[in-house]
Amino acid sequence: MYLLTEDGIKETPKRKRIKSLFCKHQNRISGVHCSENGLVRISGMDEYTVCAECGTILEESHHNY
Repeated sequence: MYLLTEDGIKETPKRKRIKSLFCKHQNRISGVHCSENGLVRISGMDEYTVCAECGTILEESHHNY
């Protein structure tokens, strides 16, 4: 999954189950879900907050236009 952030397009790390049990989720990445090229959905917006350490999705919101 790719996120369009203020710093550009960033790939989220793969979810690591064992590490996520002990992770405190202090290093977060927030952004809009996009493709590898930066294209976003036309009919709405998907916002995610993901832990950069373990790959756990902490918050997500979906808006339809």
